[in-house]
Amino acid sequence: MSEIKLKATRDGFGEAMLQLGKDNPQVVALCADLSDSLRLSEFKKNFPSRYIECGVAEQNMMSVGAGLALSEKIPFIASFAVFNPGRNLDQLRVATYSGLNIKVVGGYAGFGNGGDGATHQAFEDLAIMSSLPKMTVLVPADADQALGLTLLASQIVGPCYLRLGRVDLEPLSKFGALPKIEIGQAQVLKKGQDLSIFATGLMVQEALKAALELEKIGMSVEVLNFHTIKPLDRQAIIKSSQKTNAVIVAAEHDINSGLTSLVAQSLAQAMGQEIKEPVALESIGMNNTFGESANNQDLLKKYHFNYLEIINKAKLVLNKKKRLSL
Repeated sequence: MSEIKLKATRDGFGEAMLQLGKDNPQVVALCADLSDSLRLSEFKKNFPSRYIECGVAEQNMMSVGAGLALSEKIPFIASFAVFNPGRNLDQLRVATYSGLNIKVVGGYAGFGNGGDGATHQAFEDLAIMSSLPKMTVLVPADADQALGLTLLASQIVGPCYLRLGRVDLEPLSKFGALPKIEIGQAQVLKKGQDLSIFATGLMVQEALKAALELEKIGMSVEVLNFHTIKPLDRQAIIKSSQKTNAVIVAAEHDINSGLTSLVAQSLAQAMGQEIKEPVALESIGMNNTFGESANNQDLLKKYHFNYLEIINKAKLVLNKKKRLSL
């Protein structure tokens, strides 16, 4: 039996960019002195005339990308998520307002930049990008999805954000067959009746691990992968929630925004109409705090981004569900 190879979503992105470089001459890559970190070195080597090194000047990089989009190129604009969109939001907002065909790549999101500390850790990027009209927001859960979503992003006509991580992950295929990736449609990775887990990014595999453990004590758990944050699959949220009446949202992001707030908003709007009974809700994420400097695996453990925390939250949300049903 072959050993399962762990890969980060940035690796899948790099493979997709090399494929796009060969298949689509309109694709160009811009980077802020991070070609190795964001796996653009092979694209740079093979297509030097279509790689633009902008240096540590993310605001200028976004403007250059906007100009390329106006010239009918398909620019992939890449840096760490804390700078892209964190530093260049002004330029990004104007480009998005104009509906330009830009692909913004936020790498090392969440605790990806563990050793560099809070100033280099992005936990608000999904909130920023989801708030922009016309923007598509994509968060792959493993390297294979990163490859697929990058290819799909190149086909979208309009602004798109791709959130990438540094942490090496197991392939979701390890947990069973995967549904086809379709932008705007959540993947039901596992069906269940007692509890719904809505996860994105690296928390998807943790949700699947938790579901397997909870099954051992007789709990039926449904797991959905929200690889698309915008447009959000509201119907998938409602359908699963009204079946289980208990939801955990798990995302390597601030819990006051991003997927957590979007799910809560969807549930509140549907209550009394599509959803007839109360839904208990718990979430896993950064709780109104910045990060700190340490190894990213140690940080993920300290801030409870793992399947053990999902199991703890399952107990809380099921108790809440029981009280709501009285």
